[in-house]
Amino acid sequence: MTTNRLHPADDVLVELYFDGKKIDAYEGSGFHTIDEAIRNAYEGSERANVNIEDYVYRVTNLADKTSARYRINAGGNVKILPEE
Repeated sequence: MTTNRLHPADDVLVELYFDGKKIDAYEGSGFHTIDEAIRNAYEGSERANVNIEDYVYRVTNLADKTSARYRINAGGNVKILPEE
């Protein structure tokens, strides 16, 4: 998932990680960008008790089974992370 683009009909799974542990997950559709999916998952999380920049997000496009890890930087931009 090297582009920051999703099709609104795609089902997307966003997993939130903090300190290397998965703390929440969100599944939805209707997103045009990775940024929209991440922000929606963060805002909908009951565990959003720290800044959005403190989480690592694994975004999986369930339609084509691609995924990547992302982080929001201090400027509020989505940055892709290398796989571990």
